[in-house]
Amino acid sequence: MNLAYTITQQTIHTALKIAWRTGKYFKLHPAERAILHLTAKILTQVKSQTLKEILLKIFDKISPKLTLKLKAFMIGLEIVKKRVEQALMFGYKKARSWMKDTNPILSLG
Repeated sequence: MNLAYTITQQTIHTALKIAWRTGKYFKLHPAERAILHLTAKILTQVKSQTLKEILLKIFDKISPKLTLKLKAFMIGLEIVKKRVEQALMFGYKKARSWMKDTNPILSLG
């Protein structure tokens, strides 16, 4: 799986909040809880591919909806990248701004 999407501190805090609210926090393994807390406190942005995969597995246990949204964003981002490259080949310079808008990225994913 290509994990081009960066998981931010805000995403981790959102997952923690959902886990606390739904009670799934206590069903997580203690190591998974520690990973969530440490990444939320220390990192502002996750760059490691292995840590991203681990966090996505934890997010899937907490909220499949959150994981689905992240995966849709990743797929949509790849599609938009291809479309931007095609538009740039035709000479449409404003196509680079498409990468900044998240709504079309999510809808394509």
